This record gives sequence, C-alpha cells and structure tokens, in this order.
Amino acid sequence: MTTADHKFIVEQNKERIYRLKQQVDEATDPQEKRRLKRRLRQAQIEQIKYLNKLA
Repeated sequence: MTTADHKFIVEQNKERIYRLKQQVDEATDPQEKRRLKRRLRQAQIEQIKYLNKLA
C-alpha cells in the first residue's frame, strides 16, 4: 500500500469513528451501546495501526 492509500484509509476511519461516537451518544439500548462501543474500539485500533504505518 502506498502512503496515499494509508492517508485515505485514515480519513475514512476518522469519519467512521466520528459517526460511531455519535451513535453511542444517541443509543438508548444498553446492548446496542455495548455493540457500538466495541465497533468504536476496533476502529480506533485500526486507526492507530495505519497512523503508525504513516510515521
């Protein structure tokens, strides 16, 4: 993967993380909130992985 690919993925993940944070705040069902938080943690870990590759 090229640097441009990594930057594109980082931007996509940033948007995904933002949307997930909003969904967690809006969620009322505890089970749904847990599921969204799990997805959020996964997206954040993936973001760190790609940011490390850019460094």
